[in-house]
Amino acid sequence: MIRFGWINSLLGGFLISISCPCCFLQVLLNLFGIGCAGLNTILVPYRPIFISLTVISLTYSYIRYRPSKLHFMIVLIFTLGLSFSPEILQMYKNPSVTNILLDDNVIITHWQIVGMHCESCRSTAVRVLQKIDGILDANVDLDTGQADVISRVHIEDDIIIQGIQSVGFQIYKIV
Repeated sequence: MIRFGWINSLLGGFLISISCPCCFLQVLLNLFGIGCAGLNTILVPYRPIFISLTVISLTYSYIRYRPSKLHFMIVLIFTLGLSFSPEILQMYKNPSVTNILLDDNVIITHWQIVGMHCESCRSTAVRVLQKIDGILDANVDLDTGQADVISRVHIEDDIIIQGIQSVGFQIYKIV
């Protein structure tokens, strides 16, 4: 009887990890130095199936093992939180230029970044751009791959290209 509990727990954990490829599985891959490398583009179309299987597995566990309602609700909320974390992250992603006063001294350059597949990729690109000296702000759109870099001084294109390429993306300046 205990064996089935462990197998069901492993199955549930596996389903949770693949129902949220953008977060849990990517953290696991990054732990071993492996980037997402487009894994999300493969798994994301199947997310509804994985989430459904996860809910079915949780429902089966509840019916079969009768845990306390509090324990079951905690697990359910945690599971749904992980499952919908890409959407939650998307709601709170960086808005476009906010606290920068745009005047005549501001230079805005537009770039196209290729190879971003998830919110983590986008935030990595933003962090790399914001670490470059002279850049005031960077806004990266995950859907289009366009990056707007705001600075007060001219920044050499090679510095931006090297920074983005160092994290595994390709970048091209939009003229």
